[in-house]
Amino acid sequence: MLKHVRMRGTILIGAVVAVLVLTLSPQAAADPAATGLRSPSAPTSPDGRTVDPAVLARQIDATVAKAEAPSPKGAASDGADHRSVAVQEGMIGPMSPPGISSLIGTDDRYATNPANWWPASSTVYFTRTVGASINRWCTGWLINANTVITAGHCVHTGGSGGSWYTAAEFTAWPGRYGNSTPYGSCSVSQIHSVVGWTVNNNLEYDYGAMKLNCNVGTTTGTFGFMWQAASLDGTTTYNRGYSQDKGFGEQWASYDQIRASQTRRLFYQHDTVGGNSGGPVYTYSNASCGPCGVAVHAYGTGGAAPGATNNSGTRITEGVFNNFIYWEGL
Repeated sequence: MLKHVRMRGTILIGAVVAVLVLTLSPQAAADPAATGLRSPSAPTSPDGRTVDPAVLARQIDATVAKAEAPSPKGAASDGADHRSVAVQEGMIGPMSPPGISSLIGTDDRYATNPANWWPASSTVYFTRTVGASINRWCTGWLINANTVITAGHCVHTGGSGGSWYTAAEFTAWPGRYGNSTPYGSCSVSQIHSVVGWTVNNNLEYDYGAMKLNCNVGTTTGTFGFMWQAASLDGTTTYNRGYSQDKGFGEQWASYDQIRASQTRRLFYQHDTVGGNSGGPVYTYSNASCGPCGVAVHAYGTGGAAPGATNNSGTRITEGVFNNFIYWEGL
């Protein structure tokens, strides 16, 4: 339910999704050019579900999607298993999560233990089960009851020669710290990204989403998110994630500011390592938004300035914002 988003006209979100979603044949899904949906901003998924970004832009008229506070009453009916970690995990495997991130100067991360308070509770640890191993993977953040934003490289290897990971291999653990799993876990039903990542392998479009088989976001609370064309330089930000150099399932956080703004990327000195990919870069600068995402963490230091001395994330632009809304409604 998208109560926090203004839609042009009086179209209900269900009707919007029914009209906007276009399911392609496998051939068309593999070749977006065949459908005319070549925009790098076009959402895509393994089943070929997509929509023209221009259509989303006409239907969505908002710059801020408000965070939702936790609802303790939702725990009994949110669909999460609410079991302890010991019930589900066997051997912890050696697989490293995708992506490379960096510690910059002094390591300023701090542990979030316990992680059952908002918005730590809305921050999701993703594990990936391969064979008999439970493997560290990525971070995500809930934006509604069952939609988790993450990095594109957490769901697809990138580029037209790449491939989707398998949704059924992922398990979502919101608000986890080590073996403390106050909200249990949820399986993943769908994964999504955009053409700019899955076809073009463009790091400026490295973001995606996972849909859960539960509505745990009603219990944990959610992040808001926003976009603005103006520079965000100097904006105080926070980052949360599940760093692979820490204990399995431990949530860590850091505090910094936006050091440089580009059209599609934001740069900062939040300390991150592999496993933080997909985590929220968020602010409280907009009072109407709550804990409000402005970027999806994706990369460590590298390349020319400002990347040489800063980590970075995919900036939430109008197109990214609209895709978040679209994925919420699926």
